[in-house]
Amino acid sequence: MSESTPAPPPSIAESLISSRLLVLQSKRLMLASLERRLQNEALESLIGRADRLREETANAQEQYSASMLKWGSPERAGYWPVAYSRLVETADRLFTKMRRAVVDMPPAERFQLAAEVEMLEVLVEGWREAIRASVIAVA
Repeated sequence: MSESTPAPPPSIAESLISSRLLVLQSKRLMLASLERRLQNEALESLIGRADRLREETANAQEQYSASMLKWGSPERAGYWPVAYSRLVETADRLFTKMRRAVVDMPPAERFQLAAEVEMLEVLVEGWREAIRASVIAVA
């Protein structure tokens, strides 16, 4: 007769990441429910609640992502979608800054920066594909 050893308890980091994921999932479910109610009757009170819940959901997403990147392991299934998403968000902010800067530059530098923006766009599209692939692999 073989005795199985109980699994070790989850680490504090794993517990924190899991709890933040549960909060995020709960916010998403509440938001989806509220948005369905809004489709049936668009009351001012529901609109205000939906706006607040969208903000709370975005905050929960940010908290989960930050926790996953800070304490998560690359071996964990949800790590790479979060990492690639953060990479894409950072690149999108960089696009915006670079596009604004192009207008104020001399023509020679403008051309070089435009080429760099285009190259960054190609990289980001590759990252977005990697996100899709990692999400499909997790699902």
